[in-house]
Amino acid sequence: MFRFTATSTLALILGAAPVLADVTPAQVWENLQEYGTEYGYQVTGDVEDAGNTLTVTDAVFSMPGETGNSTITLPKMTFQETGDARVRVVIDGDVAVDSSFMAPVPQEEETTEAAPDAGADAPADPAAPDEAPEMVEMTMTGTIRMPGNEMVVSGMPEDMLYEFTYPTLEFDFDLPTEPGQDVTIPVTGSVTDLAGSQRNVAAADGGMNTTFDMKAAKAAMQIEAQMPADDAGVGGGTVDFQVALTDLTSQGTGKTPGQSFDLGTQLAEALAAGLVLETTLTYETLQGSFDVTGKDENGQDQSGKGSFSTGATDIAFQMSEQGLGYKAATADAAAEMTLATLPFPISYGVERIGAEMLIPVSQAEAAQPFKFVYALEDLTFGDAIWNLFDPTSQLPRDPASLTVDLSGDAVVSQDLFDPAQAQPQTDAVPEAPFMPKTLNVNRIALDAVGATADITGSLEFGDNPNEPVGQLTGSFEGVNGLMDKLVAMGLVPQEQMMGMRMMLAMFAKPAEGNPDRLTSEIEFREGGQIFANGQQVK
Repeated sequence: MFRFTATSTLALILGAAPVLADVTPAQVWENLQEYGTEYGYQVTGDVEDAGNTLTVTDAVFSMPGETGNSTITLPKMTFQETGDARVRVVIDGDVAVDSSFMAPVPQEEETTEAAPDAGADAPADPAAPDEAPEMVEMTMTGTIRMPGNEMVVSGMPEDMLYEFTYPTLEFDFDLPTEPGQDVTIPVTGSVTDLAGSQRNVAAADGGMNTTFDMKAAKAAMQIEAQMPADDAGVGGGTVDFQVALTDLTSQGTGKTPGQSFDLGTQLAEALAAGLVLETTLTYETLQGSFDVTGKDENGQDQSGKGSFSTGATDIAFQMSEQGLGYKAATADAAAEMTLATLPFPISYGVERIGAEMLIPVSQAEAAQPFKFVYALEDLTFGDAIWNLFDPTSQLPRDPASLTVDLSGDAVVSQDLFDPAQAQPQTDAVPEAPFMPKTLNVNRIALDAVGATADITGSLEFGDNPNEPVGQLTGSFEGVNGLMDKLVAMGLVPQEQMMGMRMMLAMFAKPAEGNPDRLTSEIEFREGGQIFANGQQVK
């Protein structure tokens, strides 16, 4: 189920809205309540209003759902006038976070033995009707501590600016492991030098427009757990996971419609009514490590340890009725690890990784755009991995690169976030929610082990998606040389390579004046016909 628990927990704690005008403690508390309600929370608290000071004890932000409930409890909030048309807000005590949800209990596989007098040709027993799985409640609990926290609020009731500082924000959570087991994993972490602002502006339609901007010097998280073995003595062990990010920044905007929606079950309706969320996150470095120990069902060692890191990273996310979008880029990624199941260490590095995705999420008769882009630049592997299949270094070990850039239009027949789509259907074949209309292969390129491939083209789809119309053009270099080396290394038998060469000849031809460069034109015609370089292959 889609929930905003993680992000909105922090947002609710930090506050929410700017211009110089007189604002009262009561108005600030009311604005916080409205902000929580806009994002699906029910807000309660015991209020004591003394005019220039308002105190709220046991403030609870609760998000109920069909299969669970999430609550954030603030023991005490003090809203006090500062004397300069602003209000100072302080949270006293530890903030409690509680989230529960229902999950199916894993079913044990049962084996049945044939009846002694059953013949070999006896028909199998008819399958028993599907039974609803047993559901149990799972709960995540946690605490957030914010010593020295402060928010200063200015503006007016319909336009408030919250400026906040949190010298240290610490948290610890207990995460459930498997349904039906009373075992949790402790997760702890901290954020240092967190500061920023958030502005809440009432919209003409009764909704709210929100903008925020925040920075933090460092964010860290740790998982140190002792995992118990099962009743048969299988599994168990220890987990030690550490990760830290430095110089974080985050900006974003949000627009909520005038109507109230339960975002856990009515996200599709909220998007149709105008819900818009956009946010970006950047950080300068990421450093992490892990160390795990344990045994498998055969008593074999399953231990492993490693480290990973990245340089500067940018992440962007957006969601609206127009689609769900994601974009990320990171530089200088690297990882090293040793595993008990492998006789050699694993290490690799990537100069740059980029990804972009746009998925339409709302049902509509007209085609909507989609996009998928992935880029891997200058991928290198450690010698231990190369030596596994190329001990004599016959293959070039130059950095490899991969690019996949696709876009197009598709008709969406079902709302992606409709809860009904998550329900299993046993009586009918589920209908595909996406029907492609166009596909643009802007570029698919691969550069590795001395060979390159580059493909572009476009396709159009009619009523039958299995019979597109269009053309793909490809260019390949170094393929013949790579095939020769694979045979010389003994990785591919000569007779199998002959078949591969014959197949390649059907779809590609040598370029004029450059026999090591192959070109291919694959044409898709009406009625499902396919031509390769003018020759019909289907």
